[in-house]
Amino acid sequence: MADPRNYQEVLDRGYVREKDFCVAFNDRNIVGCLLAAPHGGGIEPGTSEILHALTDLGGWAWYEFAGYLRNRNKACLHITSTQYDEPTLLSLLPRTNFLLTLHGASNTQDNIVYVGGAWEDGRATLCAHINATTAAHGITAVDAPHPLRGIEPTNLTNRGRSGQGIQLEFTRGARNLLFPPDCSREARGRRRKQVNALAQTLHKALQQIVRG
Repeated sequence: MADPRNYQEVLDRGYVREKDFCVAFNDRNIVGCLLAAPHGGGIEPGTSEILHALTDLGGWAWYEFAGYLRNRNKACLHITSTQYDEPTLLSLLPRTNFLLTLHGASNTQDNIVYVGGAWEDGRATLCAHINATTAAHGITAVDAPHPLRGIEPTNLTNRGRSGQGIQLEFTRGARNLLFPPDCSREARGRRRKQVNALAQTLHKALQQIVRG
């Protein structure tokens, strides 16, 4: 089954909100920044947990679309970032300056996060902070390769008011490191110190970026 082309196609396939997937958000302090995990839950495992570790530190607006299916979450519920049109997120986009989106890449087992998005200065700041604290969380940040660059104007990462955002693509290896051994649902229920260390790093980087 091909990925759904849009949110309506998810519904047309018979999937039910609050049963097969959920949409949740908090719009406090949304003007400066919105954090988003558009492929959370079982779609790109680990991204919801990273999001909430970061938002637990306080002060960030956030959005999450999480898959709850027993299997095939990605095949059934993954709306690509350039076609993402879930109505709740669409209502939030005009209210925020920029987005930081959290994704899961599946093309390597290295402990890497690919940093993309159209905001060049924001990407550089995130990379610098992550790499300065690699010893604490074990993940290295690198510039995203072409397929994961996320620089298209239609990419949800770049659809805040500034027209540019930051996209983090965590490889499967990185997510397995944060939620060992396999980023399973059970493993994701146990937050390790590496997750908290990564969240602290992202939190400090975002504070610097938002302050300008």
